[in-house]
Amino acid sequence: MHTTATQSWLQYITPAALQQTLDENAGHVLGIVGFGAQPPRTDIPYISIDMPTPGAPDGLFEVWTAAAAVTTETHDGLQVALNADALFVCIDAAASGPETFEQKSIDAYRRLFAMIDALGYPYLLRIWHYLPDIHLDEQGLERYKRFSLGRHEAFVAAGRNIRADAPAASAVGKRSAGMAMVALAGRVPGTAVENPRQVSAYSYPQRYGPRGPTFSRALSVNLQCSRRLLISGTASIVGHQSLHPGDVAAQADETIRNLRALIAEAQSRDLPGAAADTGLLLKVYLRQTDSQPMVEAKLRAAFPGATAIVWLQADICREELLLEIEAVCAA
Repeated sequence: MHTTATQSWLQYITPAALQQTLDENAGHVLGIVGFGAQPPRTDIPYISIDMPTPGAPDGLFEVWTAAAAVTTETHDGLQVALNADALFVCIDAAASGPETFEQKSIDAYRRLFAMIDALGYPYLLRIWHYLPDIHLDEQGLERYKRFSLGRHEAFVAAGRNIRADAPAASAVGKRSAGMAMVALAGRVPGTAVENPRQVSAYSYPQRYGPRGPTFSRALSVNLQCSRRLLISGTASIVGHQSLHPGDVAAQADETIRNLRALIAEAQSRDLPGAAADTGLLLKVYLRQTDSQPMVEAKLRAAFPGATAIVWLQADICREELLLEIEAVCAA
């Protein structure tokens, strides 16, 4: 069964169902992200992510839709979709070049900020980063830490306030070369939600890199008919420390506690979108896929109202972490 654009903001679709979904949501599709699937023929913003999809042998598509009509245009060589209050863009950063990953990150973000400022959507709401060889040592510093350093410097250079302007975000590994970014921006800011069980990521001590990761734990947004809580990539971290190394079951339990804490924090502030019982979409990144049945059983017990659980195999930002979960909550 397929939902219309006014009923659903995010859908996960098999390749066989993609065309029907696009037809049913014609003029309302913001963007498409493909995982392990053949690219569709469309002028809608699209990017392919080289990442295994356990349980979906033909791959899957992540389709973002909007209640208000969407138009597409090209800006600085990028295909952009936008409507009255939201902008969606995909950035495929070049794999070649002598720059460090820090500089590649700065360049990609500089291009992104210049575009959203010029088009009038200056607030980053949600951003996904897919990084090749995320744990690679690059001139004495792990690639993920170089990326975090570059992202921080780009935010500062663009006049953003780290605490006030940090979007919801994820950063995980992908297989092929070249960094990929997918971003959702708006004309008005969202409301950041931090996890009372965790240190804010941008305040991590320097043991995790020269600069902490620039993201909020979740962001509450209200885009016309779409009231959502966008939860960043969440893992088995309490305070700033990774818990339960080597124990994927315990890490899953800790991650669930963090997800519940974020939703409860948003509910305590009466923020739009904070509902765990219905309309919850979960995107799970696993380092090893043999744990999928066990993790799925835990998630379905913890969130029986979840409307979708999607599985991807990826390296997580810290080597000791075995899984990460992001979510979209619907009011």
